[in-house]
Amino acid sequence: MAIWQYLLIVGGGLLLVFAACLLPGRFFRILGHIGINAAFGLALLFAVNLIFSSTFILPLNTLTLAVAGVLGLPGVATLAVMAAL
Repeated sequence: MAIWQYLLIVGGGLLLVFAACLLPGRFFRILGHIGINAAFGLALLFAVNLIFSSTFILPLNTLTLAVAGVLGLPGVATLAVMAAL
């Protein structure tokens, strides 16, 4: 990896630590919300892959998990429609 990528990772980590120190209650509540949504999104991705395995498969990677975690069921539905096209 290039040096700018390491600097970007370190900068992002410092930004998260800074946000956690300023507003710990709100920060961790939002982080917990995203974690719960990501777990439900992962379950939805597994369910879609089991049900529609003969038609298409949604890959289980960081991008699809992030979309499923942030957007929930509408995000998984959008991923399924995009994969079916």
